[in-house]
Amino acid sequence: MTMQIIQPHEFVYIKKEVQHLQSAYKSVNDTVTIQTLQGLTRENLGTILTEDNQLQGFIEQFMDRKLSKITADKLLAELKEFVIPFKQPTDNQLVKSFKKVKKLKMPNWAEFDLRDISFLGWNDSGTHRKYIVLYQGEQLIGYSGTLSPTIQQGVCAVCHEFSNVSLFLTTTKFSGDGTYTKKGNYICHDSTRCNHQLSDLSRLLNFIEVIDK
Repeated sequence: MTMQIIQPHEFVYIKKEVQHLQSAYKSVNDTVTIQTLQGLTRENLGTILTEDNQLQGFIEQFMDRKLSKITADKLLAELKEFVIPFKQPTDNQLVKSFKKVKKLKMPNWAEFDLRDISFLGWNDSGTHRKYIVLYQGEQLIGYSGTLSPTIQQGVCAVCHEFSNVSLFLTTTKFSGDGTYTKKGNYICHDSTRCNHQLSDLSRLLNFIEVIDK
């Protein structure tokens, strides 16, 4: 049985590094430049693919200047077997995470590969709401807000990639005077795409901190 030791966002980071390296192999002829880039990639990937977890051998396979897309995709598919899947919550856990929502639309689990998920996000187009769920330690935390149906091109506040984004806003009571305030930002309309682009978990946590204040 494969030991699952890579976080989903770490796999996205590895994939981006490999794609960057592949692009250089195709477009750069200078040997010194390639060797410098390979050195940086070794260093970056070495923090995730270590001797301790016995995955360092993948790094040298990515260093082959003849690396084809087919071979790279094959290696990444093998590496994905080591990814820790998002722990699927029960319907009851989700309901408890959104106690104020009377009729919670459940996510369609058939649409998700749990190895791709750093956070669970899904839309309810009928009510123009988005639901975001993540684990903080062992605790499941849920956030909901309005999601504008308008989609535009822009940088997502969660994954920090150029994407199809919509304005997400949460409404919270301000202090004890009964007034309310809206907080949010533009994020990927499609949370699956966002997860595929999220390579730094701190960006997600920073966004959550903003809407949770």
